[in-house]
Amino acid sequence: MAVSSSDANDIRFPEASFGARGYNEAQVDDFLDRVAATLDGEDDLTAAEVHDVAFNLTPLGKRGGYDQAAVDTFLRAVESTLAARAGTAPSGPYIAPALEHTHARKPLWRRARR
Repeated sequence: MAVSSSDANDIRFPEASFGARGYNEAQVDDFLDRVAATLDGEDDLTAAEVHDVAFNLTPLGKRGGYDQAAVDTFLRAVESTLAARAGTAPSGPYIAPALEHTHARKPLWRRARR
Protein backbone atom coordinates (compact mmCIF):
# COMPACT_ATOMS: atom_id res chain seq x y z
CA MET A 1 0.00 0.00 0.00
CA ALA A 2 1.58 3.25 -1.12
CA VAL A 3 1.11 6.15 1.28
CA SER A 4 0.44 9.66 -0.01
CA SER A 5 0.96 12.98 1.73
CA SER A 6 -2.80 13.35 2.17
CA ASP A 7 -2.83 9.96 3.94
CA ALA A 8 -0.18 11.23 6.36
CA ASN A 9 -2.10 14.48 6.93
CA ASP A 10 -5.53 12.88 7.32
CA ILE A 11 -4.79 9.78 9.40
CA ARG A 12 -6.40 9.59 12.83
CA PHE A 13 -5.06 7.02 15.25
CA PRO A 14 -7.21 5.47 17.97
CA GLU A 15 -6.44 6.27 21.58
CA ALA A 16 -4.50 3.64 23.50
CA SER A 17 -6.79 1.23 25.33
CA PHE A 18 -7.47 1.55 29.03
CA GLY A 19 -4.42 0.46 31.02
CA ALA A 20 -2.07 0.68 28.03
CA ARG A 21 0.46 3.42 27.43
CA GLY A 22 0.26 5.15 24.07
CA TYR A 23 2.75 7.12 22.01
CA ASN A 24 3.13 10.82 22.71
CA GLU A 25 0.62 12.44 20.36
CA ALA A 26 2.60 15.64 19.74
CA GLN A 27 5.74 13.70 18.77
CA VAL A 28 3.81 11.43 16.38
CA ASP A 29 1.98 14.40 14.82
CA ASP A 30 5.26 16.30 14.31
CA PHE A 31 6.83 13.25 12.66
CA LEU A 32 3.80 12.80 10.39
CA ASP A 33 4.23 16.43 9.28
CA ARG A 34 7.76 15.50 8.16
CA VAL A 35 6.41 12.39 6.41
CA ALA A 36 3.85 14.49 4.51
CA ALA A 37 6.50 17.06 3.58
CA THR A 38 8.78 14.30 2.31
CA LEU A 39 6.03 12.77 0.19
CA ASP A 40 5.39 16.25 -1.25
CA GLY A 41 9.10 16.63 -2.06
CA GLU A 42 9.73 19.31 0.57
CA ASP A 43 11.80 17.22 3.02
CA ASP A 44 14.30 14.36 2.74
CA LEU A 45 13.15 11.76 5.29
CA THR A 46 14.46 8.27 4.49
CA ALA A 47 12.98 4.82 5.05
CA ALA A 48 15.78 4.13 7.54
CA GLU A 49 14.83 7.20 9.57
CA VAL A 50 11.21 6.03 9.65
CA HIS A 51 12.35 2.59 10.78
CA ASP A 52 14.53 4.05 13.55
CA VAL A 53 12.16 6.73 14.90
CA ALA A 54 11.22 6.40 18.57
CA PHE A 55 8.45 8.14 20.50
CA ASN A 56 8.02 8.68 24.22
CA LEU A 57 5.15 6.87 25.91
CA THR A 58 2.48 8.63 27.91
CA PRO A 59 3.28 8.78 31.64
CA LEU A 60 2.18 5.91 33.85
CA GLY A 61 -1.32 6.41 35.17
CA LYS A 62 -2.23 8.98 32.54
CA ARG A 63 -4.74 8.10 29.84
CA GLY A 64 -4.24 9.08 26.26
CA GLY A 65 -1.66 8.71 23.61
CA TYR A 66 -1.94 6.99 20.25
CA ASP A 67 -2.38 3.23 20.06
CA GLN A 68 1.11 1.81 19.48
CA ALA A 69 0.04 -0.95 17.09
CA ALA A 70 -1.90 1.46 14.85
CA VAL A 71 1.02 3.91 14.62
CA ASP A 72 3.54 1.10 13.98
CA THR A 73 1.37 -0.36 11.21
CA PHE A 74 1.07 3.00 9.46
CA LEU A 75 4.80 3.71 9.81
CA ARG A 76 5.61 0.31 8.25
CA ALA A 77 3.56 1.39 5.21
CA VAL A 78 5.38 4.75 5.13
CA GLU A 79 8.73 2.95 5.36
CA SER A 80 7.81 0.67 2.46
CA THR A 81 6.63 3.63 0.36
CA LEU A 82 9.84 5.58 0.93
CA ALA A 83 11.97 2.50 0.27
CA ALA A 84 10.14 1.91 -3.02
CA ARG A 85 10.68 5.53 -4.05
CA ALA A 86 14.39 5.20 -3.33
CA GLY A 87 14.59 1.87 -5.15
CA THR A 88 15.57 -0.05 -2.03
CA ALA A 89 12.31 -1.92 -1.48
CA PRO A 90 12.61 -5.56 -0.45
CA SER A 91 11.58 -8.13 -3.04
CA GLY A 92 8.88 -9.73 -0.87
CA PRO A 93 6.42 -8.47 1.70
CA TYR A 94 7.83 -7.12 4.92
CA ILE A 95 7.07 -9.46 7.81
CA ALA A 96 8.43 -8.26 11.13
CA PRO A 97 9.04 -10.69 13.96
CA ALA A 98 6.62 -10.23 16.84
CA LEU A 99 7.39 -7.11 18.86
CA GLU A 100 10.57 -6.42 16.87
CA HIS A 101 9.38 -3.29 15.13
CA THR A 102 8.27 -0.85 17.78
CA HIS A 103 8.76 2.87 17.92
CA ALA A 104 8.65 3.19 21.70
CA ARG A 105 11.74 4.52 23.40
CA LYS A 106 13.19 2.06 25.85
CA PRO A 107 13.09 3.21 29.48
CA LEU A 108 16.44 4.40 30.80
CA TRP A 109 16.78 1.39 33.08
CA ARG A 110 16.42 -1.00 30.10
CA ARG A 111 18.91 0.66 27.78
CA ALA A 112 22.13 -1.27 27.38
CA ARG A 113 25.24 0.35 28.72
CA ARG A 114 28.28 0.45 26.52
